[in-house]
Amino acid sequence: MSSSIRLLGEHPATLDAEGRIQLPLALRDEWNLRKSDFALMANLEPDGSLCLRQREDWDSFTEDLRRSPGLTPRARQTLLLYAAHSSPVRCDKTWRIRVPDALLELIGVDRKLDGQRDVVVVGNFDDVRLWSREGWQSFRASARDEYAAGMDELLSGIPLGPEGLVSEKSA
Repeated sequence: MSSSIRLLGEHPATLDAEGRIQLPLALRDEWNLRKSDFALMANLEPDGSLCLRQREDWDSFTEDLRRSPGLTPRARQTLLLYAAHSSPVRCDKTWRIRVPDALLELIGVDRKLDGQRDVVVVGNFDDVRLWSREGWQSFRASARDEYAAGMDELLSGIPLGPEGLVSEKSA
């Protein structure tokens, strides 16, 4: 995985008439888009967003899913849906990405309708989430209600020292 990449922030964007989204500068600087073999994959996430990952990271993640021990019928069904709602994403020379219409429609975005072309591009450390504007507002409001409890849960596994949090580097 690309552990040194830090894709961060919340970036409003609008699809153009051809369904392309200009990647925000902050994200372009982190991803090496000029690499000759740079490729992205998009897939629908259970939270209602589209996840954009570098192809090599997506391949590794999906291989882990496919090799999961004891695949139940429910897990196999989930894998099929995951595969059906995944697609390569093109990035042109001006850093615009073109997500297939079928995937955009799954999150409530339609390049043909003026009121449904607004999206939010959200950095998620080593991947990017693409939301409809309304979907992101709803998710963010719900997540904020749970933010304190969620942060407590995250911090419960991190060792604390006399100065507070102790990172692995300083421990």
